[in-house]
Amino acid sequence: MASTSRLDDPFQIPSTVPSIVHTDAINTTTPFSSQSTSSTSTDTDETSNSSKLSRPQLMSRKSSGTNIIPREAPTEAPPQKFPPDDARAMSPRRSTEETDNMLNSARQSIERRAQDMQSGLDAIATQIETVSKNCESLDRQNQALQDAIGDMTRSLSRESLTSKKK
Repeated sequence: MASTSRLDDPFQIPSTVPSIVHTDAINTTTPFSSQSTSSTSTDTDETSNSSKLSRPQLMSRKSSGTNIIPREAPTEAPPQKFPPDDARAMSPRRSTEETDNMLNSARQSIERRAQDMQSGLDAIATQIETVSKNCESLDRQNQALQDAIGDMTRSLSRESLTSKKK
């Protein structure tokens, strides 16, 4: 019978856990003591059930309702007109002319920076071309010098061979 009550009440404390002492009911048996007969174990379960604390009832809450907004509802609040002496009218809001001026000046500065960067890239590209041309001419001169040195060493080796034979 104790096993069915465990399934009925999911918040029931198992019998192996020490029970809490109350002022109105004192449990004199220890839950860790081993009982040899089944009748004494059912007596222990009954006394531990009477000493359990009952869980307080949950308070009921009022439903908050649904938060459904119809499609036809406006998505933004309509703009408000404030009198000139109202602090909200004195906030640092900019007019469309001011924002357009700021946009145009920012656009012009970005275009200037882009043109400066483009001219810098063009200068780098021309410098790369001149350096590559200089490198090619130096490679040709280096090859010509290597050929000249090779010709000299061959002619010297021939002369030395011919002079030794005589």
